[in-house]
Amino acid sequence: MPFTLDETSLLIKGRKGDTASFTFDFNQDMSDYTVHFYVKKNLNSEEAIIDKTYDNISGTSVTVNLTTTDTEKLAAIANSYNIYYWGLKINNGTEFAQTVIPQEFNNPPMMYIYPEIGGA
Repeated sequence: MPFTLDETSLLIKGRKGDTASFTFDFNQDMSDYTVHFYVKKNLNSEEAIIDKTYDNISGTSVTVNLTTTDTEKLAAIANSYNIYYWGLKINNGTEFAQTVIPQEFNNPPMMYIYPEIGGA
């Protein structure tokens, strides 16, 4: 099962230990911005389990790459999945910061992490 991102619900599904790649298009030049992708176990956590930062961006899109090391940090439940929450924030220093995803607190995007298959 490769990682997938449902563009309507923003639900990400994947297996612990697998790699993933997601491209986000902002429809504007992002060269002046830094993009932060993060994954948390619960919405009130101060600490992110995965926190990726992308700067020196050229163009209008950013590709978030999750490595095996990143997804190994996420716990999975045998015969089920574990739920995490993810988000995307942009800023340009101290003058501007905006959480792009989620835009509404009532419906934060989730990530379902399934167990690894085998131990390879």
